[in-house]
Formats: sequence, C-alpha cells, structure tokens
Amino acid sequence: MNTLKHLNKISAKLHELIEELDIMMDNIDNDELCDELDTNIRSNMEFTLTQLDLTIDDVSDGVYEKDPSDQEGEEWD
Repeated sequence: MNTLKHLNKISAKLHELIEELDIMMDNIDNDELCDELDTNIRSNMEFTLTQLDLTIDDVSDGVYEKDPSDQEGEEWD
C-alpha cells in the first residue's frame, strides 16, 4: 500500500477516535475522570494527530524521497 495513502487512513481513524472520545466524555458525569481523560489521553491523541499530519505533509512534499545520487545508474539533473 502506498505510504501516503496509509498515513492518511491512520490520520482519519485517529480523528474518528478523538471524536468518539469527545462524545464519551460529554456523557460522563464524573468531572475528575473527564479531566484525567482530557489531560492524559485526548491531549496526547491531539498531539499525535498534529505530528502525523505534519509527517503526511512532509511525505507529500517529497522530504523522505531517496536522494537521486544514492540511486545507481541514474543521473541527477
């Protein structure tokens, strides 16, 4: 599977999980538990999603493509 396509699928799934967590947290009456979920889980998921999206942008921009000088038998223009 194409790396970029796979990363985009992971990003979409993570976004869905965050939305599901938000819905669940809206239905929890225990404020302490909600604070713990927000601080320890949701914030880390948001950070991960941000980093994943930045990586997707880098992959799209070709940041991780092999340097053409590393490829044998091919000339770099």
